[in-house]
Amino acid sequence: MVSCPQIKRVLGDYDAIHVRRGDKIKTRKDRYGVKRSLHPHLDRDTRAEFILHRVQKWVPSGRTLFIASNERTPGFFSPLSVRYKLAYSSNYSHILDPLIDNNYQLFMIERLILMGAKTFIKTFKEDDTDLSLTDDPKKNTKLWQIPVYTLGGKES
Repeated sequence: MVSCPQIKRVLGDYDAIHVRRGDKIKTRKDRYGVKRSLHPHLDRDTRAEFILHRVQKWVPSGRTLFIASNERTPGFFSPLSVRYKLAYSSNYSHILDPLIDNNYQLFMIERLILMGAKTFIKTFKEDDTDLSLTDDPKKNTKLWQIPVYTLGGKES
């Protein structure tokens, strides 16, 4: 596929993060009406201010940071631009649009771009050598816990 090498060439020397939010942040209320989540720290850990703090030890300031995410809020990651040059697959729509028919195809191209980064930070740690945004386990533990939010965001 022509698109990945083209995009990697334009990115040059870059780092990347995969930020899985939408589907993994879902909550449900228990029988007492208390919100619970399978990934209690994920909403907090994948917000821009927390990402900025977490990745600074792995990614030096001024680097290009490619972000692959299912977050739909425009500008959600903009606070990261104080330290990094941000790039998204949407920046390369002129290359991707003729090739992409569905989100699965986009995800596969983003995976290839993520894997080509100098430093790749996953949402969840899958093995001991992975860098990750959260310490919450990726596997479904079926243990619904009270979510931990940021102070300025939702209720604590």
